[in-house]
Amino acid sequence: MKVFRLEVITPERTVFDGDVQSVTLPAEDGAMSVLAGHAPLVATLEIGPAKVVKADGTKSWLMLGDGFVEVTHNHVRVLADVGEPEDTIDLKRAEESERRARERLKSKAGDLDLVRAEAALARALVRKKIVRDLRPARDSRHP
Repeated sequence: MKVFRLEVITPERTVFDGDVQSVTLPAEDGAMSVLAGHAPLVATLEIGPAKVVKADGTKSWLMLGDGFVEVTHNHVRVLADVGEPEDTIDLKRAEESERRARERLKSKAGDLDLVRAEAALARALVRKKIVRDLRPARDSRHP
């Protein structure tokens, strides 16, 4: 299968940089899959899981925050405000983040930053989904 280069970059670090067979990203209008030879484009991304099928066929997941994707000839560059590989996601931390975000939203405090609280909740829920639902669903051929 043909491969292309994928870079996932956040303000803090490069989360992923390597050859892949495909990537499925949480685009603003729904999931967007890219294969080698994809037409050039630029799109906005929202908080969600990204599925990466590496050059050797193994699958992995990333939690992505809001950002952009640029697709050029056999090169995909993701610029996101947050990005976490599945093996760095801590379920207990995600559950605690969800609890705090829900409490903030429920409190309706005068100084509540609604957009920030909703984004924190969305990130926590995506982290939990990756750990609980997506990561365990791998078959034995794709560890």
